Amino acid sequence: MKTFLADLKMHLRALRLSRELFGEHFILIRTLSFILPITANYITVYFSGRVITALTEGRSFRETFSYALLSAVLVFIVFLFRRFVHRANMDLSWTSFVRRETALTRRALALDYAQAESPRVSAMLGRIEHNSQSMKGIAFVMQLVSGLLKNVYSIVVAVVMASGMVTSRAASPQEGVMRLVNSPAFAALFVLFLLGLTALSVWSNNAKAKANFKGHEMFGKLNAVRRYYESRVLNESGCVEDIRIFREKPLIMEEIVNNIFRAAINAIRVFFRAEVTVGVIPSLVVALTGGAVYVFVGLKALSGAFGAGKVVEYYGVLTAMISAFSELAMEIGLLRSNKQYLVEDMEFFDLHSQMQSGVRTLADVDPDTAEFTFHDVSFRYPETDVYALRHLNLTIRRGEKLAVVGRNGSGKSTMIKLLCRLYDPTEGTITVNGVDIREFDYSEYLRLFGVVFQDFTLMAFSVGENVAASETYDEEKVWQCLDMAGVGDRVRRMPKGLAQCITALYEEDGEDLSGGEAQKVAIARALYKDAPFVILDEPTAALDPKSEAEIYARFDEISGGRTAVYVSHRMSSCRFCERIVVFADGAVVEDGTHETLLAQQGEYAALWYAQAQHYVN
Repeated sequence: MKTFLADLKMHLRALRLSRELFGEHFILIRTLSFILPITANYITVYFSGRVITALTEGRSFRETFSYALLSAVLVFIVFLFRRFVHRANMDLSWTSFVRRETALTRRALALDYAQAESPRVSAMLGRIEHNSQSMKGIAFVMQLVSGLLKNVYSIVVAVVMASGMVTSRAASPQEGVMRLVNSPAFAALFVLFLLGLTALSVWSNNAKAKANFKGHEMFGKLNAVRRYYESRVLNESGCVEDIRIFREKPLIMEEIVNNIFRAAINAIRVFFRAEVTVGVIPSLVVALTGGAVYVFVGLKALSGAFGAGKVVEYYGVLTAMISAFSELAMEIGLLRSNKQYLVEDMEFFDLHSQMQSGVRTLADVDPDTAEFTFHDVSFRYPETDVYALRHLNLTIRRGEKLAVVGRNGSGKSTMIKLLCRLYDPTEGTITVNGVDIREFDYSEYLRLFGVVFQDFTLMAFSVGENVAASETYDEEKVWQCLDMAGVGDRVRRMPKGLAQCITALYEEDGEDLSGGEAQKVAIARALYKDAPFVILDEPTAALDPKSEAEIYARFDEISGGRTAVYVSHRMSSCRFCERIVVFADGAVVEDGTHETLLAQQGEYAALWYAQAQHYVN
């Protein structure tokens, strides 16, 4: 009972979520689009029986014609209503994809950075997107509910219309078999037989659905491999040069055969076995049910319980009811098997922010005097036991220009992510002016930073929108930031200036930027935010030497009087900073000026002299 209630609660929640994913009236419109054709069919069956009865019993032409006319009028009214509902259904169907993708994107953007970066969550999001596109999980609940309502409606109408068949009796006494036909036991036996066939159909559909889920899981793993080869190997922007130069085609073909072709065959075999075993039972049930209906209606008619018109009516009604029972049984089985997909969807929608958000605002701290301190901070990334930082103690003083250097993997970027509260420390605390940063409202705290990450991203928006991160912006300020970043002249040469779309992928007149140009636009974006704390994480990684020199020359202008942290593995950048901290193995091992660190002949000196031939002049 607890399992049933838990499943019911989960499905009811799925219905509420489906309104967000597919639209508030999607189920109603879809159900109406199913019910109206059934209504038209029942109208036709009912009045066909009346017309045949009128003809066989020699009734007046007027009565016969009135039945036919009334049937045509009612069916036409239903047809007009169907057209209206069909249009609404098509509108919702075509827009549901955008609505669904928007809702999923909104949910994904609400995740913490740690969650969004987690491989487990990425895989979870991939599964829910696949489920949604293939109409499984929440999407399937919405579809099945419409089907269930349609078939329940069909069965109820059929039962009402066919009730007279079960209770009808022959006008004159019958003998032998015909006497049994008119007994309540015969009607009860007929109903029990139909219920037994329905239960068999439910079982078979449930068994088939379980087998199909196993095949779906196999295809899910297969699709991950296929997407990798499609995106990385088989398109011209992937690793096509490596394939040709190193003659990797035989290796790739072998991998495709083993990991895609043979895996696909195994998955198809699972579907095929289910189809040729339990999959044939529903068809057998339909055949047996149809035969039972023929026998029951035929014997009742031969006994004189009703005439030819009722035979047509009852047979049509019972056929529709059997079809509805068969579909209902299948949908119940599918609803149960869909639970496995639904659990995957709910796991994603149950993700909530784990980032503690306090109530303090920037009014509680003067940003211009903000001083950040790491107090014995250790950190390891989620789903790993390896520490990226160990017992880090560091103070970033207000207004200083700080260079953070070290070898790859030494913990530099991790420290920046903790400072910006993309992650919280595993151990220890970070304070600003003595206050734990977790006591600040999360959105308020992020206003302190203007950051250019090494793996920054520009969107397919206009230059102005990319710099301002907004549809509306101060054009003069945008130009000033672009000039400070050294990319203003490049934008002025664009036909539309600040309105020019970045990348030609979505706009015919869009312009693609080089890696260095894009990085300068990202620097302009950090400047436009006008935050009191500027962080440049490997800001010259994609720049040519000349552009790099320009950024160094403008460093004081770029940072202004703000606190600036300059993360780099290029020692030449350090000469532009007042203070240098050196990271190694997740901790600060040296701290001082360029001259003092060189004199210590430690890690910094080793890095400096290893690169010295590139910039000693």
